[in-house]
Amino acid sequence: MPLQNHHWIETERTRMRPFEEADAEHAFDWFSDFEVMQFIPGGADLTLEDSRRRIHRYREHQKLHCFSKRLILHRETGKAMGDSGLFYLPDGKRIELGFRLAKPYWGQGYAIEVGRAWLEWFDTHHAVEPLFADVHPDHLRSRRVLEKLGFDCSHKETILGMPMLIYRRR
Repeated sequence: MPLQNHHWIETERTRMRPFEEADAEHAFDWFSDFEVMQFIPGGADLTLEDSRRRIHRYREHQKLHCFSKRLILHRETGKAMGDSGLFYLPDGKRIELGFRLAKPYWGQGYAIEVGRAWLEWFDTHHAVEPLFADVHPDHLRSRRVLEKLGFDCSHKETILGMPMLIYRRR
């Protein structure tokens, strides 16, 4: 069961906190990785400044909505391992769950673990609203994670110029 306070969401193996400006250098490791970012509209960050701007958007979203993408830290080592969280889709009406991990953490169940923690957070704070996720049709691993988390594919949509499948939580 995740522990929660104002700043942290914790799981058995991770801790998630809001991004800070100083996180850009660590996050650039996966934000600039073309394989990690291939299914993300806009693709990989080309410069550290791109990652700073991305984190700035997450921080502004956090101020406006009291939720956003958060930095995922490995609980034992404290090492930054990815990001996960809730964010409004470009329509400004639908909240989406997202997760992104650096390659060394792929295939170890971290996406499901942090996803479950976010579902619990969402149920506590936004239970009356539906929850969505968008995923590129070719991103089979993320589609499987969403299905395990209780999402079903609803429809296809173009998000920021990229064809996506929109999943809705059951």
